[in-house]
Amino acid sequence: MLKRLFSSINKFPIIITDDAWNKMIKIIKKKNATCFMFSAVSGGCNGFNYNLKILDKDEYKEIFDNKAKPTIIENNNAKLLIDPISEIYLLGTTIDYISEDYDKGIFENKFVFNVDKNLASSCGCGISFQPNI
Repeated sequence: MLKRLFSSINKFPIIITDDAWNKMIKIIKKKNATCFMFSAVSGGCNGFNYNLKILDKDEYKEIFDNKAKPTIIENNNAKLLIDPISEIYLLGTTIDYISEDYDKGIFENKFVFNVDKNLASSCGCGISFQPNI
């Protein structure tokens, strides 16, 4: 479910795989957190880094005390807030979660971010990106 204030757009700005949702749900339950915040921060070899942060109840309330409200994507017991200032840069991003699989050369569990090649370019590390704006 997508909640976007003051908009008639119904398309999800961010795609989240089932594996990513499942991991977010587990983390939220384990940490007794409220949700995740997805944003872009300055830095990295391409200009921006992806930032996925877990929020507690106080941080969540503080966000909604501000004038610019985030887009909210919900799935079961998990919420992902998209930083309103970063949203334009994050459009088309897919958030996935991969688990270690030594046979496939994957040696760690982690969230991965895949860009829509029409909207941004990414470096080899997968953490840094540059919008095509």
